[in-house]
Amino acid sequence: MKINMLFCFSMVENKHFNHFFRAMKICTILLFVCVFQLLATQTDAQNTVIRVNANTITIGQLLKEIEQQTDYLIVYRNREVDTNHKVRIHSKSAQVKDYLKSAFADTDIDYLFENNYIVLSKKHERNTINTVNQQNSKKITGLILDETGEPVVGANIVERGTSNGVISDVDGKFSLDVSENAVLAVSYIGYVQQFVSVSGKTSVEITLQEDTQALEEVIVVGYGIQKKVNLTGAVSQVGSQVFENRPVTSAVTALQGALPGVYITPKSGDPNADISFNVRGTTSINGGDPLVLVDGIESSMKLINPNDIESVTVLKDAAASSIYGVRAAFGVILVTTKKGNADDKLKINYSGNFSWSKATVMPEFVEDSYTHAKFVNESLARENIAALYNTTYLEAIKNYAENPTGKDYYVQDGEYFFTGYYDWVDALIRTANPKQTHNVSISGGSGKTSFYSSVGYSKQEGVLKVNPDIYERTNARLTVENNTYDWMKIGLKMVYNSSKMNEAHTYKDNIYHSVVFSSPLRSSRVWNGDPEYPEYDKYIGYSFDDQNPEILLREGGRNILKNSEIILSPSIDITPMKNWNIHLDYSYSKTINDERRHRKRVDNMMTYKFVPTEGVSSDNSYEVKQIDRNYSSFNAYTDYSFDIAEKNRFKVMVGFNQEVTKYKSATATRKSQLSQELPSLSLGTGEQTVASDGYEWALRGGFGRVNYNFDDKYLLEVNGRYDGTSRFPKDDRFVFLPSFSLGWRLSEESFMSFVKPLFNNIKLRGSYGQLGNQLLTSNVWSGNTKYYPYIPFLSNNLSANYIFGTTTDIVINPASLTPASLTWEKSTTVNGGIDLTLLASRLDMSFEVYRRTTSDMLISQEYPELLGATAPVKNSGELRTDGWELTISWRDKIGADFSYNVGFNLFDAQAKITKYDGPKSTVTGYYVGKKIGEIWGYETAGFFKSAEDVATSPSQSSISSGTWTVGDIKYRDLNGDDVINVGANTVENPGDRRVIGNTTPRYNYGISLGATYKDFYVNAFFQGVGKRDSWPSGQAFWPVATQYFNTQKWFVADSWSENDTNAYFAIPRARSTKNQQSQTKYLQDASYLRFKNLTVGYNIPKRWIEKIKLSNAQIYFSGENLCEISHMKGAYDPEQAANDGAASYPFQRTYSVGIDVTF
Repeated sequence: MKINMLFCFSMVENKHFNHFFRAMKICTILLFVCVFQLLATQTDAQNTVIRVNANTITIGQLLKEIEQQTDYLIVYRNREVDTNHKVRIHSKSAQVKDYLKSAFADTDIDYLFENNYIVLSKKHERNTINTVNQQNSKKITGLILDETGEPVVGANIVERGTSNGVISDVDGKFSLDVSENAVLAVSYIGYVQQFVSVSGKTSVEITLQEDTQALEEVIVVGYGIQKKVNLTGAVSQVGSQVFENRPVTSAVTALQGALPGVYITPKSGDPNADISFNVRGTTSINGGDPLVLVDGIESSMKLINPNDIESVTVLKDAAASSIYGVRAAFGVILVTTKKGNADDKLKINYSGNFSWSKATVMPEFVEDSYTHAKFVNESLARENIAALYNTTYLEAIKNYAENPTGKDYYVQDGEYFFTGYYDWVDALIRTANPKQTHNVSISGGSGKTSFYSSVGYSKQEGVLKVNPDIYERTNARLTVENNTYDWMKIGLKMVYNSSKMNEAHTYKDNIYHSVVFSSPLRSSRVWNGDPEYPEYDKYIGYSFDDQNPEILLREGGRNILKNSEIILSPSIDITPMKNWNIHLDYSYSKTINDERRHRKRVDNMMTYKFVPTEGVSSDNSYEVKQIDRNYSSFNAYTDYSFDIAEKNRFKVMVGFNQEVTKYKSATATRKSQLSQELPSLSLGTGEQTVASDGYEWALRGGFGRVNYNFDDKYLLEVNGRYDGTSRFPKDDRFVFLPSFSLGWRLSEESFMSFVKPLFNNIKLRGSYGQLGNQLLTSNVWSGNTKYYPYIPFLSNNLSANYIFGTTTDIVINPASLTPASLTWEKSTTVNGGIDLTLLASRLDMSFEVYRRTTSDMLISQEYPELLGATAPVKNSGELRTDGWELTISWRDKIGADFSYNVGFNLFDAQAKITKYDGPKSTVTGYYVGKKIGEIWGYETAGFFKSAEDVATSPSQSSISSGTWTVGDIKYRDLNGDDVINVGANTVENPGDRRVIGNTTPRYNYGISLGATYKDFYVNAFFQGVGKRDSWPSGQAFWPVATQYFNTQKWFVADSWSENDTNAYFAIPRARSTKNQQSQTKYLQDASYLRFKNLTVGYNIPKRWIEKIKLSNAQIYFSGENLCEISHMKGAYDPEQAANDGAASYPFQRTYSVGIDVTF
């Protein structure tokens, strides 16, 4: 087990963090100054200045202005305060107390400022609390009850205007010394706060009213919203707080672990890398992604600005998502963005943060070249391969290691020998790479019109020191709504998203791989102007190494990858009569990818040979690729709500949807560019290639939904959609996809009244539904054939061989056979769940279990090889996924100033093939009974202990030829045939292999913690996987995968030798797979717990900022991927377990500081 802690000395001491920590020190000092100032200053709320732009105003309008421009809530009895009474405003700007004094000058209403409340009451009912003589105090006793007459335990009772207070005991009772005419403020989570006068009383009985706000919460669903308490399908939703004040580049990253049932797997730490995610596990062996709709428009979450998101809803079962038909087979992600309010004043918000990142995991290499060289030579010798470092060279390396002075190289017979230690990681990898994010939004309204507009910019630099990769994202959004007429609302959304990646021409993963694992005896720099070798002067600074990453970074050229998206979406909502709504919208999006890849010429990259005439040079080229994707959709739907006999409530919706996508691309490449600095297709003189591509598809469907609610007890929802796609033949294009769900609010039954003191809501629900999959991401077709699977395709290519004469010819490949019949894959889901809300809405729990069966999966067919063409596919597979989800949340308040919340979710799923009518497959292919993610391997029996042990054990020559020796891995003979092999490599005859693990992440969980105390807040989030296996590969794990790579410390320290027969690794062998067969010994436990995020912030008091016209200001510190507990060995981040560990672009540990201000 390894634990990477939040702050380590190596990071603190690094010079690159000096500026960061200096900034942190300054901010911390300012923070403490603010705190002490706060403690030393009394609150003077009545001096807050507000603006009222009117000459005459009603009392109600004045009170609303005060609440909008301050943080104070005004409390009064409606029968005592005439809110329609008009008063004259003598000043456009004044203190709150002056406005109140003027407004109530001729009335019997008095006002009192108490913490965050302004209490209005009749003058004869109160005395001034602050001047009460202690001799006039009295003891008041009381009882706090809920609506059912049960005692409320832990209610807060505070004498208004003071800090004097207590909490109720287990019987709901309390006792408190108060002033004679005190007013008690009584509060409890889940109940409406009450103010009670105790004037003339010695005891009181107070009944708290339940706060139904939690039960009234609405959830975004397909083509509408629903009350959470009335939901019957499987739906999860998170709000904007998940994204706030977090230094994340992608919104998807912030959702990891926050939504039960959503599996999110980042492929690498590359800011431009794709992030794969699915809902409730594998749906089809042919792949597929959830449908992502941003404000109802298909879009990519990779491009959206996290700061613009209001909420994210996931529709997980067929009942919840069937309204979207064939696009919803893999789940639906509904992203709702922020918008303005017509009643709000103009608000300008700025948020920004600066971040510094470093790799979460880095391999640790041996620190001297001699140890490395000796280890490599010994590993080569065991495979009878000549030593890489001969005796003379090895001695020179040893001498320099012992006395590192003078030249760290020598030349012999025109060949260069480096004897020093070149630290590639230190030379080319940053220990801190910067990122900055800035967002500005303007929102508000005026009468009937509301708007929200925003602009965001993010820039992140990569881990490389030399010509680092740079990722930039720009977002702009405008949302306008107009309600000029009460019966009609017109809306318009305009969006611009763009990203730009500037990177080294070679793939960054390969570059990073080369940087990290290059041998320390392959120096990037060589001569340094040595006068002894003047003929090499022009090569100063570069090695003649064909794997030298530095020269490729400096001179190898760049890729500029731009992605732009424009969205336009007008809409109209009409309400012809009460309870009848009509909605129409049209959306158009255009995505343009502009990719420019310039490969520069790099001269003389010959390994070791320092003979200029023997140097080799790479050719240069310039490639331009442009992609144009146009998407449009039209939605029209109407709904009508009505009641029958009061208790029977119905809502009926019908609608129509049509989507069209058109795609085209063009690629042109030209070699031998005349200019290295001004690449152009016209300036090339070498070979040129041109290619184009294109496809289009359309979808049309009608849908409907009926909701029935009987007396808030019995709930029914029926959905249906009739969908057609252009991808299938005419006779198979349309399909009807139904679903229904039921809910029973058990807590509303009269016979369950005894649970009311404890439970606010008990709901049982169940659903059944079917979805179709039109296979737009199918793995069974290559290229664009998946868009026209029923049409035979011919393909052509330039033959590499001469057919006639001395020129190559164009070769036409035979068309693939089309299936005789082709139809949808169908996904049928059965879901059951229970929702609980209890303890005055402080505790929420939800548990559900489901089974999803995907039938008619496309399977490749087996035909004789003499067919001469690709065999057609057939709907003949079935996959079953079983899973469950648990969600628990708790929120509470202690006293008047401290509140906290805790959240936990846990989910699991396992997919298994139940039908497979396809070609006979190997153990790594598909077959009936296979669990998705299986790892097959040998069972390890230990190391060979002696020559006799090798001779008498089952033969392992089938695994690898050559001599097996003491210290090699000994595999167990599972089938007893005295030979270790793979058998026929089938399930029926797997030889000596068995299923040893599974890569599917099991028992995924997320833990959220939050607390606020006065103006301080802290939020923490943990995420992890309870069970997962991984098979390691490549030089990130195995010693001496090739002799040209570096040597990690643990290879040397923990490899078998005569002095260490209990080591972890077998005896090291270069370029050999003898000991690297998939097996139980080296199967990795990829479960982990990661401290995903910590945010600590402070809301600056309004009285400090109102003079500079700010209504809100906060400063915060945040960290991402702070530390983790992992069982993975070697240089592996647990979230990269499926990749080659440190050979892939590393995940980042990020520390940031930010501000958020509102004008």
